[in-house]
Formats: sequence, C-alpha cells, structure tokens
Amino acid sequence: MDDRATALSFDTQLAAIQHVERRLLLLTLLRAGPDSTAFDADHTPPGTDVRELKLEMYHVHLPKLEQMGLIEPSGNWYDIRRGPRFDEIEPLLRVIDDHRKKLPGDVL
Repeated sequence: MDDRATALSFDTQLAAIQHVERRLLLLTLLRAGPDSTAFDADHTPPGTDVRELKLEMYHVHLPKLEQMGLIEPSGNWYDIRRGPRFDEIEPLLRVIDDHRKKLPGDVL
C-alpha cells in the first residue's frame, strides 16, 4: 500500500495549524520532544484568560488535533503528548519554527 495515500494531506495539515492556539500547541510539542507534555498555564501570553483558553482547547482544538492523530491527551487537558501521526506534520512545523522571525507577527 502507498504510504502517501494514507498520510495526512497538506490541506489537513494546514487545517491543523489554522488557529494560533493549535499552532502554539503543536510547536510546543515539537520543541519539547517526543515524551514531553505541551501545555503549562504559567506560560500563556500576558492578558490571556486561562479559563477561556482551557475551555476552547478542551472543546474545540484538542478534539480536532486528536481526531487527526497529532496529539494524545491523557484525560487531563494539560497533559498532551505527540500523537501517532505527529511525525507527518513535523516538517511543516519545522519550517514555521525555523522561520518564525521572518513570518508575520500573528503566526505565533
């Protein structure tokens, strides 16, 4: 079977990083390494409503990324690890991370 036929499509990868919160989560996982968790409420941008962020992550972003196979939550919204398909989006995340200083400010 052709691995490309079952790989995440480019459009699916773009959908995964479409929202800034998902981009930040995936980039945090990229930087943290395969066995680390991603979210720490103490490291949110100033002025962030952490309660609202938790709700949005739990009800919108985490289910979307989990369905794509990019993350594996442990049952706690803050304990999130790389999913079985994370390696498929890793090259796109590396491009963003490597060029973050050259990209528009709202990318991250």
